[in-house]
This record gives sequence, C-alpha cells and structure tokens, in this order.
Amino acid sequence: MTAADTEPQPPVWLRFAKKIFKFLLSQWLIIGFGIACVLAYFFPHVAAHGGTIRSEYSILYGAVAFIFLVSGLQLAPAKLKQNLMNWRLHALVQGISFVIFPTVVFAIFHICIAAGALESGTPSIPVLVGLLATACLPTTIASNVVMTRNAGGDEASAVISVVIGNVFGSFLSPLLIYGFMPTGGVFEPWRPAGPSTLGRMYADVAKQLGLSVVLPLLGGQVLRWTWEANVVKALNLLKLPKLSAFCLILLVWTTFSGAFETGALFKISKSSIVWTIFMNIALYLLFTLICFLSARPPLTLARLVNPMIADSKLGRRLPRFLRRIVTVRQMCMEETIAVCFCGAAKTTSLGIPLVAAMWAAADDLTRAFIQIPVLLYTIEQVFVAQLLVHVLKWYMRRREKHQSESETQVDTEHEEH
Repeated sequence: MTAADTEPQPPVWLRFAKKIFKFLLSQWLIIGFGIACVLAYFFPHVAAHGGTIRSEYSILYGAVAFIFLVSGLQLAPAKLKQNLMNWRLHALVQGISFVIFPTVVFAIFHICIAAGALESGTPSIPVLVGLLATACLPTTIASNVVMTRNAGGDEASAVISVVIGNVFGSFLSPLLIYGFMPTGGVFEPWRPAGPSTLGRMYADVAKQLGLSVVLPLLGGQVLRWTWEANVVKALNLLKLPKLSAFCLILLVWTTFSGAFETGALFKISKSSIVWTIFMNIALYLLFTLICFLSARPPLTLARLVNPMIADSKLGRRLPRFLRRIVTVRQMCMEETIAVCFCGAAKTTSLGIPLVAAMWAAADDLTRAFIQIPVLLYTIEQVFVAQLLVHVLKWYMRRREKHQSESETQVDTEHEEH
C-alpha cells in the first residue's frame, strides 16, 4: 500500500466546493459583466458619458487602445500582413454585416408592421427605427477581437476586419439608414435629418479609430518587430491578454451606465424592451449561424455546386481570381471563428455618435429611445459571445481529438500492412 492510498481524502463537500470555485473562476468574465451591470444600475453617472471618470475618454479611448496594443504585441507582423490580403474572409464579413443583416432586419421591420405593431405599440416605433439603425452598423471594435482570441480563432483576421468594417462603415452606415428608413405617415417624425449633420460625426469616428485602434496596433507591431523575445516574455509574465479581456468589463460598464443614465429604459414600454431583448438574442444567434455556414458550407454543397460552376468548362476558362470567387470551399476553423464573431456583431462606438448626429434635430429623449436597440444589442452580444467562446472551444477540441484518432488509426493500419 502506497503513502497516497493511506492519506485521508478530503470530505465530499470540500471537493465539491473546490469544483464550484474552479468553475466560477473560469467564468470570471461573465461574473465581471454581471458586476458591471449592477454598478451601472446603482451608480450610472460614474461611467456614463460626461460622468465622474469621463468614460468617453478613459474607457472608449484608453481601454480600447489597450486591447489593440495587446493585439499588436501578440500578432506576428507577417501574420497581420498575410491576413490583410485575405479578401475572401473580409468580403464575407462585410457582406453579412452591410448587406444580409440590414436586409433581414428590414424584412422583420415590415413583418412587424403587417402584424399590427403600429396599433399595439409592441414593438414601438422608436424601437423599430433603432433596430433598423443597428442593422446598418459595422462590426464592433473591441469585443470580437478578444472573443476570437479567447476561442482560439484567427485574431489577425478579426483585427483587420474591424479596421476595414469601421472605416467603410463610417460612410456606408448613414447611406444604408437613409435608404432603408421608410418615409411618410407615422414614420416621418422619426426620420433622420439631412446628411449635412454628419460632418462632426465623421471627424469623431476618424479620431477614435486612429487613436484607439490604428496607433496602438501599429505601436504594438513596432515593439513586437523590434524586441520580439522580450515582448513574448512580457505578455506571459504580466498576463496582458487577461488584462485586455478585463477591459471588456469596462466597456460593458460604460454601455450599461449610458443606458441607465438617460432613463430611457424606464420610460419606454416594458413589452417593447422584452421584445427587443429576445429579438436581439435571436438575431445574434441567427447571424452567427449564417456566418458559420457561409465560412464552412457543407461539403455536400461543394460537391454539388463546384462541378456545375467552378469546375465546369466555362468555369475553367475564367481568370483565376474569378474562379476562386465562385468556388465553394470551407475556411479553416480559426478563420471561421473570426467570421462568426465579426459578422454578427455591431458597434456602439459608431452607433451612438451616428444616431446622435443623424437625429441631431430631435429632442434628447427621442434620441435615447432610438439608441436603446443599439445599446441592448451591443450589451447582449458580449454576453452571448462569451457563451459561444466555450461552445467553439469545445467544438475545436472535439474536432482535434477526432482528427488525432483518425491519424492514429491510419498509422496503425500502415504498420499492420
């Protein structure tokens, strides 16, 4: 009998308590989100725009800049350059974000009207207008990069998609909102003002992208290129990726604080709020699924479509880049994760100033009502995305295990022969 066998085992309740503690510790980000929501509810002025800590600078610039500084430190310059030319991934993300998403929400918008939303008030007109505005926004700036990294996805792809989406979104989003917004009747008072109000918004968005995304990213890349070994050591020693994830809690804190500070959440009907919450979750899950299937279409579909198009006589005569466009193929799992987190997400960094600029002539409460779907969607997407991190990590482990078992089986068969 060994010494290990004679050692007394801890009580069952203690082993159970340790398991619970380890589980809670692994869910620190979700718990942090919950604490941020509670603090925002009881002390909204602290982290609201113009509040005690001036979150429009300390968090929206400082915390976001730190996230992209860490991304710049973590990514090898060659990897970032390689993903800059990954046109297929970027076209897929931006196509879902700016074409498919607004089109689907526009259809939901008219289904709600046909179902009697104008008469019942659920969802209310400002909620419908705000949901349509949300659908036209680009991907979020920070959370999708962190979630992609945490899930084991291609962080470089997410970073490039964020920059491309927000640069083009600054110009595309207002045009999409003007194009999709209905005219006349009950919607006339809720229509945005003319394009002349957007000048300040463009300047603010350009400044934020430059100072909180591009400069920190380039700074991190310069440090990585100059002192790579020391940078890698500092990343591991100081736990900088964990600190970067902690900055997401600060973003959730300021977003909730803004929602509670205006009081709009308490003035709009409860039925509209409940409808918006469940609709946002449904939309995020729907577009995550669309992103996944678009990035990794079933092999059966590829075998069915490719012989008729890309591998047909006409397809073989096409230029190489056109043939690649029409070829149905699966992306690697790491890129697929980046597509899922970037394609389904929307940003408050552009959304809130865009609504404020486009509805500048409206009163504060009207703007706050329209901003509710933007705020709720961006808050909910962080919670749902954190849950999806665990799902995608489980899927990756299961896939790697299956591949390892398949390779082992093949090696065994070769040895037998």
